[in-house]
Amino acid sequence: MSQQTPFDPFSLWKDLYDKSESQWSKVVDETMHKEDFSEWMGQFLNMYLQYENMIKQSTEKYLHQANMPSRADISNLASLMVNLEAKVDDLEEIVEESLSQQMKTLEASREVNRLKTDIRNLDKKLEQILTLVKDQAEAKQSSEREVAASNEKQARAKESKS
Repeated sequence: MSQQTPFDPFSLWKDLYDKSESQWSKVVDETMHKEDFSEWMGQFLNMYLQYENMIKQSTEKYLHQANMPSRADISNLASLMVNLEAKVDDLEEIVEESLSQQMKTLEASREVNRLKTDIRNLDKKLEQILTLVKDQAEAKQSSEREVAASNEKQARAKESKS
């Protein structure tokens, strides 16, 4: 019994590819190293850039006529929005700082008002104490006068008895 391998189209295709690939690689490499190819590529790139510029201009004109924003308009708008957000953030900081300062001022004025009230209360209490001290001093003086008067009466009474 003989062993025959069946026909394999993929191996045939692979062999053909391997053999032709090296030849094509040499041809393409030689072509790319020629000055004509470089000039052709330069001309092609120039034509492509001109085509791209023409498409860009016609698109911008169409968008302008259709009253629609272009990429540059949207980019400009985005830049303006970023600037606006920065300004809003700055204003927010200023307002918060101002409110904080006002709160501190309000707290300070409340504290000053409390101190004024406390000082008034202390003044009233001091006046009451002074009034009580004066009353006690007057009472002491009047009792001393009474004692002195009584002593004088006793001394007169002793003198009149003697």
